[in-house]
Amino acid sequence: MTDVSVQMSAAAVCVFLGMSGGILYEGVELFRFFVGNRIARAVADAAFFLLAAVLFTVSSAFFCLPSFRLYQVGACMVGFLLYRKSLHRILAFFARRLYNKCRKIPKEISAGACDERR
Repeated sequence: MTDVSVQMSAAAVCVFLGMSGGILYEGVELFRFFVGNRIARAVADAAFFLLAAVLFTVSSAFFCLPSFRLYQVGACMVGFLLYRKSLHRILAFFARRLYNKCRKIPKEISAGACDERR
C-alpha cells in the first residue's frame, strides 16, 4: 500500500476509536449523574482518559498503524465529536421517550384500578 492509503486507513481507524470512546464516555456520564462528589467525578474522568489511551495503544498495535502522528489525535477527536453530535442525541431522544412511557404506565394502572373499584 502507498503511504497515503496507509494514513487514510489510520485516520478512519482513529475516527472509529473516537466514536467508541464516546460510547465509553456514556458510562462515565452515568456515573457522574449519580455521584455529586467533585473528586469522584475527576477520578472517573481520569480513569476514562487512561482507558482511552490504553484502547488507542492496543488498537494501534492491532491495526498496525504507522507511528504516532498529530492527525491521529485529530481524527479521534472528530470521531468523538461525531458521536456526541449525532448518535448521542439520537440515543438521548429515545431514552427520553422510553422514560416518559414508563412514567405513564403506573398512572394508567392506578387509573384503571380506580375505575374497577367504582
